[in-house]
Amino acid sequence: MIHGINIREHLNEWWGYGLFFLIAAAGQVLYGLVLLVRPWQYDETGGRREGRRQARLFYQAGIAANCFFILLYLVTRTVGIPWLGPAAGRVEEASLLGLLTKLIEAALVASLLTLLRRAPVSPAQ
Repeated sequence: MIHGINIREHLNEWWGYGLFFLIAAAGQVLYGLVLLVRPWQYDETGGRREGRRQARLFYQAGIAANCFFILLYLVTRTVGIPWLGPAAGRVEEASLLGLLTKLIEAALVASLLTLLRRAPVSPAQ
């Protein structure tokens, strides 16, 4: 939701930055909802099943995406905005809200790593 708060500000700067924040916000909200529901744990009848492979892939995707967001934040605050848009190359200022977002994402990565360790690969996989 924190990325969603910044959509308008980034849209005012350039549509591409706003679109990035919109996609990031929507993706993180959707990811959180799927993580809560864990659809891989249920079969077609609603019964429980082992969905370790799907869970592992889902956790790994979340780890990768959130590490990307953290890395991108670090790059834009030290080296500059990469590649595109009118602010390409400009170093952004760190903000309390931005740092809070990165702390939340780092906590999510740590949580997902814990879940990943609890979902070991079965011999059939």
